[in-house]
Amino acid sequence: MSYTNEDIKARAELLCGGQLSHESERVLEAFCAAAAAELEAKLRQNVKPGDISELFVTAAGMLALALCMELENGGSGDISAFKAGNLSVNFSNGESGCSAAGLRKAAENILSAYLEGEGFSFVGVRG
Repeated sequence: MSYTNEDIKARAELLCGGQLSHESERVLEAFCAAAAAELEAKLRQNVKPGDISELFVTAAGMLALALCMELENGGSGDISAFKAGNLSVNFSNGESGCSAAGLRKAAENILSAYLEGEGFSFVGVRG
């Protein structure tokens, strides 16, 4: 299955609980392609985004949110909740419990096994 920028935007909106202003949604939409391109460039040669589409879309959505946070408010913004699996972060009174850098790192961690020079790799050993 391949992905679209709309898939990434929908995932990002889901991750932040749909609590984005209209302006934030427009900014997020602009960053979806950039987030996907950044992550695609880091993938190992033999890995295609379509091979890991669910993980890729989630990571790209997180990275797009991080880019929005970096641009809009230096790490805080309209996002009032973030949830990925068992991880949940809520913002209170505009003070962020998570940062753009934290989201960026989490996105890269999700794909760590598939990124060039990241995660782990298997090496054949003659026995």
